[in-house]
Amino acid sequence: MQQLLNPTHRIRDPIYGYIWLTDTELELVDTPVFQRLRRINQLALTKYVYPTAEHSRFVHSLGVVQAATNIFYEVLRFNPDIFNNDAQELQKHLQIVRFAALLHDIGHMPFSHAAEQVFLDGNFTHEDISKYIIQNNPSISNKIKKDGIKPQIVASLLKGKPLKEYSLLKKFISGEFDADRADFLLRDSYFCGVKYGEYDYIRYAGSFRIIPDKDRQAVFAIEKGNLHAVEAFLLARYHYYLQVPFHRTRRGFDIVLERYFNDLRERGKLPESGIKIDNSNIDIDFDRFQFFDDYTVFEQIKKDVVKGNPWALILMRQDRLHPVFDTERNDKGNENDFYDLQERFAKHGLKENQDFFCFSKKVEVHKILENSDEMGEGSYAVVDKAEDNKLIGTILDHSSLLISTKKNPAYIRRIYLTSSAREKAKQVLVQFRKNLNAREKRKKGGK
Repeated sequence: MQQLLNPTHRIRDPIYGYIWLTDTELELVDTPVFQRLRRINQLALTKYVYPTAEHSRFVHSLGVVQAATNIFYEVLRFNPDIFNNDAQELQKHLQIVRFAALLHDIGHMPFSHAAEQVFLDGNFTHEDISKYIIQNNPSISNKIKKDGIKPQIVASLLKGKPLKEYSLLKKFISGEFDADRADFLLRDSYFCGVKYGEYDYIRYAGSFRIIPDKDRQAVFAIEKGNLHAVEAFLLARYHYYLQVPFHRTRRGFDIVLERYFNDLRERGKLPESGIKIDNSNIDIDFDRFQFFDDYTVFEQIKKDVVKGNPWALILMRQDRLHPVFDTERNDKGNENDFYDLQERFAKHGLKENQDFFCFSKKVEVHKILENSDEMGEGSYAVVDKAEDNKLIGTILDHSSLLISTKKNPAYIRRIYLTSSAREKAKQVLVQFRKNLNAREKRKKGGK
């Protein structure tokens, strides 16, 4: 890292040992809009399940800088002719990647993703807000310009289509194998105290080569000898999602967060975010936005707890939702049972999103398809270093593991009851479970 940018500021970190920053990067970190990320928890209310999950978007953003830099250098080591091997061009491209990595979450809403639908009207994401901040907040954009880089270039790596000469850089920030995922898997696993998101980071960072696609654009390819490291990364992400973001208790709190935010909107009590959305236009009052964080929302929650608001009580950990149907199996009977119980509750006078809540999610090991991935691009190519990085197919041509897992995704289906509805639902649940048991007996008797 030192040979290109010579960063002189180091920050201790439990994942990488040290994270190194340049003078300009440290100036960006010290801006009020970036310091705001200290007050936004990385994993929302996951701390109610894993008590040590107290880390912030701030430390994650620093980590993504280091992960992006490490991957950049590994790509450079195996592709020395990239960017024409021009030292100034390499330095500029690395700095663009690091700025984008540092600022990729600067527009994040409180409580992770739960607030986006409400505060951004469902039309925008935190990437749109981050892009706006990078281009329009003077304390951010002027510092980027000081290093001879256009803020628009940095912003394009987060959202939108970058200029042709910077298209490869987007892979480091926004893609199936980006630095964001590389960091949060290790960091979230570490702070949750779980092993689900761990993988061979060093080997993974060195897994990629650069080849031209059909349009002569430079794209990532996976070196055949590192395929197992990439598979391990994807499996780690899969297990992480099942055991952390989609943990049944954690997901229950997410459901309540969404319900509470909608309740605030209905009552006209949403905290002031500083964000104004008019059709397709975004405007941000940065003096207000810099104080819009988890604490802002918690202050409103505490006021509503005093008034006995049931959702606020849950968010203060004084109550919780109760899962009464929970499965990851994928079969027709399971799906029918899921809808059957919903209908039974409704016929018994229970109201969805008030007395009971439903959650359904398809969770895959990867989103790489036969012909295209989630970004609408070609499936990741595989090259063989023994044949001078010759293209030998796609990842799905060489990974029987990924092909088999693609055919068997997990379908999480859950139904939760509020505490106040449990007594009313008891009779329904007893009859529902009797029917399930009777059907299981018939199945066994038929074998």
